Parts: sequence; C-alpha cells; structure tokens
Amino acid sequence: MADTDNIKHKIFRGAIFDMDGVIFDSEVLWQRAFKLANIRFGLNFDEKYRQSCCGKDEQTIRKELRETNPGLDADIYRDFIVNNVTETVENYGADLKNGFSELIAYLKCNKYKIALATSSHKERALKLFNKKNLNPLCIFDGLVFSEDVRVSKPDPAIFISAAQKIGLPPQECIVFEDSLNGIRAAKLGGFAPVMVKDLIEPDDYAQKSCLFIVKGLDEVAALLKGESSDEKN
Repeated sequence: MADTDNIKHKIFRGAIFDMDGVIFDSEVLWQRAFKLANIRFGLNFDEKYRQSCCGKDEQTIRKELRETNPGLDADIYRDFIVNNVTETVENYGADLKNGFSELIAYLKCNKYKIALATSSHKERALKLFNKKNLNPLCIFDGLVFSEDVRVSKPDPAIFISAAQKIGLPPQECIVFEDSLNGIRAAKLGGFAPVMVKDLIEPDDYAQKSCLFIVKGLDEVAALLKGESSDEKN
C-alpha cells in the first residue's frame, strides 16, 4: 500500500492530467522515433535511458545530453526525434486512451476542477486534441504546457502551476501520470499521484508514493466512487 491516506478518507476537488501516455497513446510514437534515431546516428541508447527522459521537457533533455554525451550533437539528434513524432501527429494523430472521455464526464459530474499539465509544447499538444476533434478549452479548466514553466519534472512546478490555474491547493488534487519523473514531481509537490501504466513499470518509489496504480483510466471512476478495492493493480 502507498504511504498516502486511504482514498476514502481524502477529499479531492481537482484532477490534473499529464498528456502523453495518459490521455493519448503517444508514448509509442516517441519510442519508435527513439529507436529510429539509434539507427540513424549509430547509437545504442537503451530503453531505460529513454524512459528516464519521459516527463522532462525538451530543453532539459538536450542540456543533459550535452553534459553526458559531448561528442553528440544534441540538437540534431533531438530534432530528428521530435520532427519524426511531429510528422506522425500531423499525419495521423494518436489514439485516445481507453476511459479518458468517461473519466472526464465523471469528474465534471462530480464538480472536479480539471487541468492539463504536459511537458509537450503547446502547438503539438493542441494538434493531438484537434486530430480527435476535441477542444481542450471545453475539457480543462486550466492548461499548462512546457513553455509555461522554467523547470522540468521531477520538479513539481508544472503541477503547482496547474493547481493555481484551477484555484486549488496541491493536497486537494489528484495527478494522473505515466512517467516516474511525473510521479516524483507530483509527490514532491504535495499532490496525490495516480500512476496510469503505459510503457513504464512502477518502481519502488511509485509503489510507495502513489495513491493507487491502474492499468487504464477506465479503472479510475470506480476507485473514486469506492466501488473497488484501493489495492494497487
């Protein structure tokens, strides 16, 4: 069990969503582009390294690359990955994750304030929603993109900004995340993290820190209603 209080004994009024891997099945796009970049540049970066980047903003990823791989042109390398993902999004978009629409309907019905907090740039994020004929302004009460904060996850700044936009303190907000950096950011900020498993498995920190861990957003409403056990899946 997490070291967080039992969900039935907590009162939440806000829900903050990460985007890639939580709302859209888009982490697979980054994973594919990462593998193509390994081939293109003759690199052997492994999946563990890729996952360590998840949740971080582009500026931070490039800065860390320059520090750890001085022989690699970080901008050319990352431009290749970002452009590959952007092209795929523009041409095809990404599938909406199961249960998202139903969970949003449940949250709105129960008067939750809802925010988006993504480390993606605003332009690409909006394209993902537009491809599914979704208007983020009709879904969320507050929007925060990578351009809006100066520091990256696992710093909690992006979630704190999102909470401010919906006028709630962190302790009254659930954060839906799929990355370990995002889980750390939420916990450090005083939020209640919920890990939505995508390509990354929960580590010991997530196991101890998350309110609960789910296989998909379609499990969340039942947990919030107390209709399921609060044990992690």
